Amino acid sequence: MADGSVRQHDILIVSSNEKFSDSVTRALSDGRYRDVDVRKSASAARRELLEKSYDVAMINMPLSDEPGVDLAIDIASTYPTGVLIIASSEISEDVAEKVTDDGIIVIAKPASARIVKRAVRVLCALLDKLKKSEKKVLTLEEKMEEIRIVNRAKWKLIDEKKMGEDEAHRYIGKLAMDKCISKGDAAREILGGI
Repeated sequence: MADGSVRQHDILIVSSNEKFSDSVTRALSDGRYRDVDVRKSASAARRELLEKSYDVAMINMPLSDEPGVDLAIDIASTYPTGVLIIASSEISEDVAEKVTDDGIIVIAKPASARIVKRAVRVLCALLDKLKKSEKKVLTLEEKMEEIRIVNRAKWKLIDEKKMGEDEAHRYIGKLAMDKCISKGDAAREILGGI
């Protein structure tokens, strides 16, 4: 991240191929990832996702109990998790056509552990940016709500106390300052108390 701190991410690898799982787990053991868990089937992955949240789920197709596309779509639509599919080169284009609109990245085999690691890093970076954007949106929504409440309180003061608009605005600000509360809380107090 830009501020120098690195948020550690949790990764779920779903693969019936132990050699692939071991190779990718080793590649992801650079301290950037908090947990790298491996499950060998879609059903085991689904059970795991009920217990723990992951930043990235990586699915090495095919799995022992299903191809893996349905699992990828389920994860992408149900959890705040980035999804990466590794599929054979013969089917990777068809798989990508099916899942790209769900925000799922597809890499064709053979894929080196280095390529997979880079894709995981990109997914983690995108998820971090998305989380920052969501926080900004929440902050803006909170500010907009406070403005609406302050305006409602101001109009209540104008209607019921016959104050001018500037006077009502100053009254709310002074009440907030005197009580060491936000203008929004002062406005809520006015709305409940007059």
